[in-house]
Formats: sequence, C-alpha cells, structure tokens
Amino acid sequence: MVAAVRGAAACLVMKWSTALAMTRAMTWTTVLVWALLLGSRVATAEPAPQLQLTGLSEARLVTNVGLTVPRINFSCQASTAQLRRYLAAAREAAAEALQAFGHFNATIRPSIETREDCRDPALAIEAGPVTTIESVTIELPETVRQIESVSEFVANQRPSVGDPLDQAAYDALRDGILGRVQKAGYLDARYTRHELIVDPSTQSARIALSLEAGSRYRFGEVTIEQSILEPELARRLTGVPEGAPYTSRDLLAMNQNLTSTAYFESVSVRPILEERENLEVPVEISTYRNPRTSYELSAGYATDVGPRVGAEVTRRYVNKQGHQWSARSELSAIEQRLETSYTIPRSADPLRERYDIYARATREDNNDILTTAAATGVQWVRETDPWTRSLFTEYLLDRTRYGDDPAESNGFAILGGRLGYQGLDEPLFPSQGVVFDVSLQGAAEPIASAASFVRGRAFAGGYLSVGDWIFAARGEAGVIVTDQFDKMPRSLRFFTGGDRSVRGYEYESLSPRDEDGTRIGGKYLLVGSVEVMVPVVDDDWYAAAFVDTGNAYIDPEAELKTGAGVGVRWRSPVGMIRVDVAQPLDGSGDLPMLHLGLGAAF
Repeated sequence: MVAAVRGAAACLVMKWSTALAMTRAMTWTTVLVWALLLGSRVATAEPAPQLQLTGLSEARLVTNVGLTVPRINFSCQASTAQLRRYLAAAREAAAEALQAFGHFNATIRPSIETREDCRDPALAIEAGPVTTIESVTIELPETVRQIESVSEFVANQRPSVGDPLDQAAYDALRDGILGRVQKAGYLDARYTRHELIVDPSTQSARIALSLEAGSRYRFGEVTIEQSILEPELARRLTGVPEGAPYTSRDLLAMNQNLTSTAYFESVSVRPILEERENLEVPVEISTYRNPRTSYELSAGYATDVGPRVGAEVTRRYVNKQGHQWSARSELSAIEQRLETSYTIPRSADPLRERYDIYARATREDNNDILTTAAATGVQWVRETDPWTRSLFTEYLLDRTRYGDDPAESNGFAILGGRLGYQGLDEPLFPSQGVVFDVSLQGAAEPIASAASFVRGRAFAGGYLSVGDWIFAARGEAGVIVTDQFDKMPRSLRFFTGGDRSVRGYEYESLSPRDEDGTRIGGKYLLVGSVEVMVPVVDDDWYAAAFVDTGNAYIDPEAELKTGAGVGVRWRSPVGMIRVDVAQPLDGSGDLPMLHLGLGAAF
C-alpha cells in the first residue's frame, strides 16, 4: 500500500493482493476452505483452535475473509505469543480482503477466547461504509476504439459513477482491454497510466486508464510441416492471406480451416512471438496426416424406404494438388444407387471453391413405377459459411415404366444452379435458426434433350425456442414449366408423402394418377408443416405434436392432403431420433402410420 497525503486527506494507491483472484469462489470451495481454516483434523479426536469471526453479515465478505486469512497450523497448547502473531497476520489479511470490495475503513478487533480446553483466535469486524466510484477515465487510441471486441467490452464492463468499488472488476477491466488489444495484433500495447486511487476519508475511488497501442503486427512467414500437398496449396488452405493483420481469431481460424479438410487428422498452430520483427509474426503449423483412403459401411432403417445398407470408399488425397475421389453405394428395397465423384479444389481459393466431376446410376421401384437412370456431369461449388452456391451441367438418361405402360427412354442435357443457407444453431438437434434452399434447372429440346422444361424448387424452414419449448415450421414449393410433361424424367417430377413431408401418408404416395390409377408425379408441389416439441426428460427427450399438409398435382385446384400426429424426439449422440404416429385427415378412414427417422425434420 502506497500512501500519498493531499491536505488533510490520505489517498491510497492500492497494490492489490492475490486474494482478489479468489473473490468468485463457489460455495463448496468456501466450505472446504473453512474446514481447513477452522483447523478440523480428520480421523482424530484431538481438539484444535478455531478462528472465530463475528460482525460480518454479507456472505461475500465472510467468504473472502475466510479464504484470505492464514491457516491455523498450531495446537491448543500454543503460547499466547504465537496466538498474537497469528492474529496480527490474520488482521492484516482480513483488512485486504475487505478492501477488495471497497471497505477501507473497517474496524478489526483481535482477541483470544477460551473454549473448554482450548484457546481460539478471534476477530470482531465492522466492515464500515463501502467506497463508491467517483470518476472513470479510459483513454484509448482511435484505432483501438474501432476494434469491435474492445469497444463492446468497454461498453459492457465500464463501471458507472456511484457503483460500489470492486477491485476484481477493476482488474478484469484493465486486463481485459489490454488482452483484447494484443489479440487484435497490437502486441506492443502497454498502459502509460493505470490507476485506482482510493480516498478512505471520503469513501471514494477514481479509475484512470491510458493505453498506448503501438503499431499493428501482420502475419509473417507461415511454415507448414506436411508432405501430402503442394506448399502453396497448403498455405492457401489456412484461409488467411499473407500479410494479413495478426489476430488471435485468425490463428484459431487457421487451425479450424486445416482441420476441417479431409487431409489432416490433427493440426497445431503456434505463433513465434519471440521472433517477431519488422511488425511481422512468423507462424509454425505442425500437422498429422489422415490415412490416404477410408472405408465405411452403414446400415439403417427408415419407414420411407425400409432397411438399407451402404458402403463408401474415399481417397482423401489423390495427388499433391489436393484432388479427391470417392465412390458410394446404397441399397434398399425401393431404391438402389451407385455414384462416384472426383473433386478438384480451385487453386485460387481451395478452402471455399471446388469443381466436381460426377456420375451416378439409380434404380427405383415404388408405387408401381420402375425407373432406371444414369447421369454424368460437372459442377462448381462455393461454400462460404453459412452460404452454398453451385452451378452444374449434366446429361441425364432416364428410362421409366408407369404401371403396365411400355417403358420410355429419354435423354436431357440439363443446366442448373442452387443457392442454400444453413443458419441453425446446432445441426444435430437445432432449437434456433433458419435454413433455406432454392434451385433452378432446365433443358432445351434443340440441345440433345427429349423436351424443353424449366424446373424450380424452393424450401424454407426455421426453429424458434420459447423457454424450454421448441417450435418448428417448414414449407416447400415447386413448379415445372413444360409443354411435354409426359416426357419429363421421373426423378424431376414432384411426389410427396412420407416421414419428411406429409406424415400420415406413405412415401411418395401423394401424386396425380393416370386413367389406370398409376401415380405419375406432379407439375406442382406445395407442402407445409408446423410442429412443437416439449421437453419431458431433461433436455434429451421431447414430446412432439405436428400438423403437415401438402400435395403434388397437375391441376392447380387439387386438394391439399393433411396429416396430424404426435411423436417422440431423442437427442442421441448421432443426432435427432424421431418416432411419429400420424393420422391422415382426409376422411379416408386409413389407420395411423408410424414414421421413423434420423436427423432434424429438415
């Protein structure tokens, strides 16, 4: 404690003790420390001295005093001189503990009390009036004020005139500003003035902080220890350009960006601060590669397609240019699919852009429609969280048989694009956020296509939490513009019904029918749903109630079909497990349907 006398008033410039770091101790910690403080001796009946505290009624003051005073390490046979030495140390520690919360005029009276065959040290404390803040001065350079994390922190943590003094809050303010400024790249920032001046005679305190930021550092040479990619490609995968302003946020981004690729199993990013010079900070990145090839087998069940199995092989890095290859198959009673793709990251921005060359073959037999199709194409994809954009062109060959009609084969040269947004708070079990997806594709008959068409589809959904309840809503619409609908491939026609559309109806059972009663798919699609989920066991099990409505149709005046029901949601380690029972409300008298699914409803 440093004293400076101004007239008749004594102004104290405090040097805060380590006791301030303990002012936020939790209750169980307090109980443990008090057990040690009072000299309890486990597994022995020998009496021990106990510090007697009286006079304090505020819990945080009792806690801080108890955590700050020295531990009793003498027995009941200790001499009076030893007790007095302990009381002197305890009195000084208690005074510092009270000052941490602005009580600078406390009265502390030490004494020795006799208890049975032991003598206890005692402190009778009157905390006195609390010191309040008289003025707050924070001087920051304009470049620092423009740093969002700094300005928000100062706005939220700056104490107001008249507030009780809390030394821990002052320390947090002082260190928080400096830490945020340094994390923003001003590594040489320092305080030219940092004072908390207390006048005990008036119970007032003044805070003054003046910061000198210095120059902002940039990222210097980035060294990446790896051998599977070209060095320049690996550097661009960090997502931070050379010479960018140095920030701790970008250091974390480097780690996350490299880890998010399929190339590396683990990544460690370390700035070499001790070697910074010329306002540049070199960075070292060490990596551990993923195995070149991965294999995956899967099995599952869904009410839409029944049991299904799948297999996938992925070549994570084909060459040093970061090319990747994968092949995947999926088999169920309704649909069999085989597809492969070759991915080439765009060299200018490999983290966000890529080109895919792909091919797929499918066979689907459902609702008396048998379709065999094959497609090959190329697409450009750009992903900038939370947006996804893509353009593609492909050639689709489709052979479909509706009911007993002869199968018809048609080919289409298709050009299309897609825009998607994923803004959910938690992808596995969302409770807040919005998602939407819009796609547009078409073909022209003169360009190697059986018919001209334009097909558009839009989907939007959202989650909203109100207290413990979660509300969800989704909507989907689609339209096909063509004069030759009979030649449209089955995969581009609209069907609905099932556990991800209108529950209460079988998978893809809502569709226009031809004169023979065969479902042929629609030119238009309209689906909507609302749902509410209520927790029933902690936040892992929810009960749900929902209403779905929609249809796929050719006649715009077609009737919408509605289903309603209840269900259970389980927050499993792999995502949302859904079990629903839904009843169609079209008056058909059909029995309720059971729907099982994995993942959010959209």
